[in-house]
Amino acid sequence: MENKPLHIETNIRLLSLLLEDLRSGKLQIPPFQREFVWTREKIKQLFDSINQSYPIGSIILWKPAQDMGWKNISNIGSFTIPSEGKGVYILDGYQRVSSIFGCLTNPDKTTLQCDRDDWSSLFSLYYDLEDQSFVYLRTGSTPLACQVPVHILMSTSEFRQYSRKHIENSGTPSDLVDKYLDRADAISGRLLSYQVACIEITNANIEEAVDIFARINSRGTDISFDWMVNALSYDKGNFKFADLIDDLQEQLKEYNFDGISRNTLFRCYQSAFGKLYIDQTDIESLARRPDFSSVAKSLGEHIVKAVQFLHNDLKVIEYKLLPYPMQLIFIMEFFRSLQCPTEQQLEELKKWFWITTYSNYFTINSLTNQRKAYEHFVNYLKGNETEMLYTENHAVRYQTLEFPKIVRMDAVRNKALVLFSLNRLYRDNIPSDDKYQIARIIPKIPYIPANTIIYSSYQPDKDIKNILASMYKSEDERTTDQNNLLRQLFFSEKAIRYVKNYDDDSFLKQREEDIMDAESHFVQQLGMTYTWAKK
Repeated sequence: MENKPLHIETNIRLLSLLLEDLRSGKLQIPPFQREFVWTREKIKQLFDSINQSYPIGSIILWKPAQDMGWKNISNIGSFTIPSEGKGVYILDGYQRVSSIFGCLTNPDKTTLQCDRDDWSSLFSLYYDLEDQSFVYLRTGSTPLACQVPVHILMSTSEFRQYSRKHIENSGTPSDLVDKYLDRADAISGRLLSYQVACIEITNANIEEAVDIFARINSRGTDISFDWMVNALSYDKGNFKFADLIDDLQEQLKEYNFDGISRNTLFRCYQSAFGKLYIDQTDIESLARRPDFSSVAKSLGEHIVKAVQFLHNDLKVIEYKLLPYPMQLIFIMEFFRSLQCPTEQQLEELKKWFWITTYSNYFTINSLTNQRKAYEHFVNYLKGNETEMLYTENHAVRYQTLEFPKIVRMDAVRNKALVLFSLNRLYRDNIPSDDKYQIARIIPKIPYIPANTIIYSSYQPDKDIKNILASMYKSEDERTTDQNNLLRQLFFSEKAIRYVKNYDDDSFLKQREEDIMDAESHFVQQLGMTYTWAKK
């Protein structure tokens, strides 16, 4: 029998018909889809977009060339839908469709089995006809006359019954009742007439379907590479790679790293097979490797060790402070290759981190040189190189970028200064639940480095008010801890004298010099050239 050609077309479907296809089992959920992870807030935002007739993105549907023989996911939006037999799969859009299906299906009027606790927690969404907004009610509370379950709005007969009981007979003034009914009719119409763009892929195998999905999304939403591997590797059994990422993110919560990009974590797994991957490369061949699942399962502990090292030894106390995602890949490989690193090797790793951070290393090096740097790094760990850092020209010293003009967290040079400051402040391991804070010394002046304090609220004596109050005492009146803290925060006695005299300009100039002197000394110890602030 001749194979039918692959076919792709975009159709516009009514939202109500899309939901009906789910109820009947015409639409199926493939087993490699991630679990539902959306929050109430994201669900409300989705319905707000629908209410305003904004596009919510296309849904990608896939009808395979042959029966995949999978045990499909049967749970969607707290309901159990038919999941047997050959169908059309939701390839992309599962979180959106689950949210819509859960909220717009009445658990009291359907024959589908429903997890009522889960439904009440996530999908019991109301529309407030007074405020014209989507809301969740407090547990056990009774809805106001103006608050209507959104699933009621999908059925004219159900809404009529609801409105007679809860709106018209609620004692609400007649003019308000009329307003509420008009608004209910309007939003009901918008829901029932809302159209969704569906990209339908027919007669494609899984590799073709995933490739099409990646190409469609390459200039749009952030593609989750672990999802692609999940799809491509699923036919080996019940191994779900995305579950590894979920479990890993849960472990990284302890170090405030759970928010790091899933694609960054995926690159750690991908690069463990001997090559640094920076773009979307060879994902299919990676998923098809016979050793992929075994290597992937063993890698999580090394990523956790890398994050633990970043957090405790380098004071990268949350993922947003990591100068380069690429650094995590290198450090993970360090702990994978060296199960019991020596103190000297750990010190070399710290030096490597600071040089790559201060020198803008992963920005100034081309992609080719970044790959060479990774190969060099791996060879060093094997004992085949004498230095950890790859340098294209050994005769040229690395140098820092110019001292930052303002403190903000959107540039590597700013992160370098913040991390340097945190490393002066903390001598021991940082408590896992602690986070840094940035405050201004003089409120009327912007967040320039000289006017900022980077501190922690974990210890009472590091409270910003106590820090500022201690400056107005004489050196002899302060405790040893207060004097040490002021020095750690770049407050020399000379700068403090200017503060006491309310000479803001001289104070800021002096403190900037104090910061740069300390940072310059540190950078020069790394063998780098320090670039001062331009006057």
